[in-house]
Amino acid sequence: MPRADVVVIGAGLSGLSCAAELAERGARVFLAAKGMATTHWTHGGLDLAAPAGASTVRDGVHTLAAIDGHPYRSLAADLEAAAVAHRARMAAEGLRYAGSLDAPLIPLPTSIGSLRPAAILPAAQAAALEPWAGTRLLLVGFGRYRDAWAPYAARNLRHAAWPEGPAEVGAVEVELPGLGRLHNIAPQVLARLFDGPAWRTRAFSAITDVLPAGAWRIGMPAVLGLDQHADVHAEAERRLGHPVFEMVSLPPSVPGIRLFDALRRRILAAGGRVQIGFDVVRVERTGNRIIAIHTEAASRTLRIAGDAFVLATGGIGGAGIRAQHDGTLVERVFGLPVSAPPRERWFSDDPLHLHPLETAGIEVGDDLAPFELENVRVIGSGLPGMHYLDERCGDGVALASARRAVRSVAGDRAVAA
Repeated sequence: MPRADVVVIGAGLSGLSCAAELAERGARVFLAAKGMATTHWTHGGLDLAAPAGASTVRDGVHTLAAIDGHPYRSLAADLEAAAVAHRARMAAEGLRYAGSLDAPLIPLPTSIGSLRPAAILPAAQAAALEPWAGTRLLLVGFGRYRDAWAPYAARNLRHAAWPEGPAEVGAVEVELPGLGRLHNIAPQVLARLFDGPAWRTRAFSAITDVLPAGAWRIGMPAVLGLDQHADVHAEAERRLGHPVFEMVSLPPSVPGIRLFDALRRRILAAGGRVQIGFDVVRVERTGNRIIAIHTEAASRTLRIAGDAFVLATGGIGGAGIRAQHDGTLVERVFGLPVSAPPRERWFSDDPLHLHPLETAGIEVGDDLAPFELENVRVIGSGLPGMHYLDERCGDGVALASARRAVRSVAGDRAVAA
């Protein structure tokens, strides 16, 4: 049966980042997760902080850190170093970012024609961060790709409150080669096709044939390759003759899958182990310490023993926290108590209002240990006190808490060569 120095439970950004850094520091790491997590739903950029009124990420972090009970109250000091380490780790895997904590938060066009604030994006999305200054935006859609409709998004963007946006927003629809028999095309299918040099040459030729004259900045669905992504994006700009940026549409998110794959490779390359697809079904506990977890397996459970355990299963949104029939909330792996608003505040007549349960989480000390278990650390959206969707701080809390947990359980263990 496997034994590890640290067992990480959960495969979102926090769990993957924590496991990668621990493995790079020479720890024996086992990451276990019941399935794919938020990486497959998000845009692949870094939402570190963008609360209402913030002009930069750093400004947003300062605002959130001043809120009683917010994770940044304790973790803000870890954020910058954590973001730098993450960017270096991703760059080593060929996935670079653009932007910074001090760059202005810019409204970015989405695939449904809305705007969202961002300052740090994957390189293939970075052209959307550049000032528009009278330039024109052309949205390119693909026939039978139902997750992004360019004409619909263009219409919405023309009517959006975007004072510093493009001078013109246009849209074209392209029939990609060899897909006429498909009724609905999944994003991963297109990404794999773009990985193939011969097919993407034909695809870019088809796109070039429908491009209107003039100078444009082109927004395309985020499907420009998985394994060969950097090469595909560079070739898109070269062949189309315009700046090209990816626009993330409905999940599964190809940029998120690239992020997951890159971090998984980092863990494995450093000697860690990764098991995805099997839930924790039993926990061994002695006093206030966890001894081992058991996950589902083919014919019997798999016992994974560890000296320390990092809980990265998420909050309400990630099913790391569940509601009981009596109206209480419980953390699903170790049964830890959950800090949450009272039940009478769980419901609202306004479906668009910030949901109080989003702030539910597990109370921890500065070392991220819950008060009930001394060898467990809680990271990511399992921490209480934030509206991570509205505040756009989920990625920042994930990275900062992962870094804090690494130092808490591994101390000054040197990075392995």
